[in-house]
Amino acid sequence: MEPQAYSAFADLLNKFHTSSEAIQALWLLLVPATILGIAWLVLRTLRDIAALRTPPPEAPKSLLVYGVAQDEDGRWLVIRHGAEPIPLDRSNPPRELAELD
Repeated sequence: MEPQAYSAFADLLNKFHTSSEAIQALWLLLVPATILGIAWLVLRTLRDIAALRTPPPEAPKSLLVYGVAQDEDGRWLVIRHGAEPIPLDRSNPPRELAELD
């Protein structure tokens, strides 16, 4: 009689079938969760490596000179870099601002 070759998969399957139903349920949940977790880690690592290999985007060659904001009292202010906010002239407002009132 020949000795049978050891099979780790057959041994694992035998242990699975002889386990309680609660342990079998845990195995059925944990194995796919582990596979999904490993796949997520691999994809995240590949994304990070790809991000390191791509050059960073160029900085914009323009500078925001001013902006328009509305304060809590409803006044529209022009905000310029390095200056105090200036109230917007309400005698002749732009069409977009006139529609908001």
